[in-house]
Amino acid sequence: MGSRIMHLAIANELLTEYPDLDRNRFLFGTLLPDAATEGNSHARIDVCDGGMRTYDLTGFRRQHAGRLNTDALYLGFYLHLIQDMVFRQFVYGACRWDPAPPGNIERLHRDYAILNGHLIGKYRLSPDVAIQPGVEAEPLLRDCSYDPDALVRELKADFAQKESGALFFFRRDMADEYIAQSLPYCRREIAAVQAGSGFMDELSMAWARKGL
Repeated sequence: MGSRIMHLAIANELLTEYPDLDRNRFLFGTLLPDAATEGNSHARIDVCDGGMRTYDLTGFRRQHAGRLNTDALYLGFYLHLIQDMVFRQFVYGACRWDPAPPGNIERLHRDYAILNGHLIGKYRLSPDVAIQPGVEAEPLLRDCSYDPDALVRELKADFAQKESGALFFFRRDMADEYIAQSLPYCRREIAAVQAGSGFMDELSMAWARKGL
């Protein structure tokens, strides 16, 4: 899915629009799903008799009812799932990305590394995302294993590295377009969550199950 820096850029833009959110908890929650070392941190489920797959947004809201509206850690985590669904629709759908050929995923991740400098500058990002005190006891982390220390280390490395070279597939304009497409979905989802429901229909965003 999108890189740490792309998720951070989206979160940073949202914080300018929702200044009452706890910045530190929101940023950490936004990045947390990708820090899982074991378990189904993205709440993937099979639907349509097992032929399709999606993210269980409804189940997540039900499981964490009451916290999405009161704790930015949970909201950030939830919006990460929304952003990943938009990524699938944009990159796998509109841009026709094919991860199957050997080496393609590694090449895509190298594109991410090359693009980090552009995104960090354009979206005025900083690596000051800290592990939140007591996070290991949060119900949010109960069903999976996470490595928050590795998350913080890898984020700092994203800012320190100076990767360059030709891009393989994922260009600057694609990264900017993905971020731009994600923001209205996140805004609508925040409004829906505040009203006690959800905006995105996870079934309409399901994809053919091919082991991904």
